[in-house]
Amino acid sequence: MKAPTIALGALLALSACTQNQVPAGQLNEAASLPPSFNFSKLGLRVLSTFVNRRQATTATLYGNDLARQAALGSPGATQPGEVLALLTWQQQPDPNWFGARIPGALQSLELLRTRPASAGQPVVSYQCFVGKNLVLKADTLHQHARIAYLLAQKPAVLP
Repeated sequence: MKAPTIALGALLALSACTQNQVPAGQLNEAASLPPSFNFSKLGLRVLSTFVNRRQATTATLYGNDLARQAALGSPGATQPGEVLALLTWQQQPDPNWFGARIPGALQSLELLRTRPASAGQPVVSYQCFVGKNLVLKADTLHQHARIAYLLAQKPAVLP
């Protein structure tokens, strides 16, 4: 009785040590960021996610620790050193789950950074990159509204 139990335990231990690699063709290339942007160097963590059913988009708000702390505090209070990034994707049907929607084509990346100013209030810089290759958008028509929107977001709080 001991031999089958030990063999089963060894088999389970060996199977747990295999690497979980995504099979070819199952990586969501459409939703991937271009490697040239090097998003990981910003060191951001997920703060919240959004789904807009009317526009069929999915978005994820990323931020550094300073941005998270400021978002948990009073609305609109910013401090120098905050970095927020909102990535938005067009939704597409999930080929593996009937009725589910997953991120598809990358639509935009909005990047907000704060830096110290001489007058006390931090200076906020906003950039919007659009399309699969994240080309910087020159139009600044709704820039102040987008800054206010990003700063008003609260991080998701998990128990």
